[in-house]
Amino acid sequence: MLEIQNLKKKLNNFTLKIDNLKIENNDYFVFLGLSGSGKTTLLEIIAGFRKANEGKLILNGEDITKKPINERKIAMCNGRYLFPHLTVKENIGFGIKEKNNEKLKMIKNICKILKIEHLLDRYPKNLSMGEQQRVALAMALVLKPEVILLDEPLSSLDRLIHEKLLYELREIYNKSNITIIHVTHDFNEAIALAKHIAIIKNGKIEQVGTVDEILKKPKNKFVAEFTGVRNLLDGYIEEKNGKYIFSNGKIDIYMDYKCQCGRALIGIRPEDIMIISHCKCHYRNENIYSGKIVEIFPSSLCTYRVILNVNGLNLNCEVVKCKADKMRLKKDSNVNFCITTAIPIKEL
Repeated sequence: MLEIQNLKKKLNNFTLKIDNLKIENNDYFVFLGLSGSGKTTLLEIIAGFRKANEGKLILNGEDITKKPINERKIAMCNGRYLFPHLTVKENIGFGIKEKNNEKLKMIKNICKILKIEHLLDRYPKNLSMGEQQRVALAMALVLKPEVILLDEPLSSLDRLIHEKLLYELREIYNKSNITIIHVTHDFNEAIALAKHIAIIKNGKIEQVGTVDEILKKPKNKFVAEFTGVRNLLDGYIEEKNGKYIFSNGKIDIYMDYKCQCGRALIGIRPEDIMIISHCKCHYRNENIYSGKIVEIFPSSLCTYRVILNVNGLNLNCEVVKCKADKMRLKKDSNVNFCITTAIPIKEL
């Protein structure tokens, strides 16, 4: 387990402050935040490249706060930091202490896993960004550390290479007994890889939890918006006959579970609004509405973003392209839709 205790680092007008955080062994833990939120600074402190002004780092019961980089059993992975004058084989073998035959065997084994055997005699300048990231990952894995740190490993890759390396990271993690700490600004990347996520903003952690907890129970407006909630509604929740109903004067929404009554902020994800048109909705029928499409446009290769208006309230909805085409959805169409889930957001 890695424990971060009362850590503080001041950098000009910025302060990173992590009060208490525990990362379990064999976790895939992702720090998710905007650029400049302190993610990379935190990784550099964990790795030993920076010193904190205050606080402790405890790894499996041992205080590593003042330990040198090479004694921490932690490896930092970054494709930008390959030795330019060394081949791929020499880069990967740089930190290995074993004798030549054993060293070569270790290099070949890790290269086979990462599918980079054909790159062993190349220099970094002759590698693509994706290949550089694989080599950096091999350099880290071959040292058999207790923790691997990944600093935006997929950020500069084209879509196809991004997807392939994401899959490989997941495979490596599933097949190994290692703790991975990964920082990114990409929410989709985080939910594809993480067991636990920490949302970080301006040097402070806003929320920590499993992917499911972050998605279903965002603690504040920032977390909700950053994790894809596009519909935020301010209003009131009241109880009627054992049911909890949100109302803001334009729409009434039956909530899925017990809520605190009174002033409330709720969120609805675009994927939780289903256009049903002439079909019957199989979800709770209290939350069926009639509205008008005020805008429709492609949001990805597979989906359309649809803006629905109901009683002057605009709601963002996401529809799979084949369904939208089959239903012949277009601007100014009148449609029926249902809200399958609404999330009460607890402001801190």
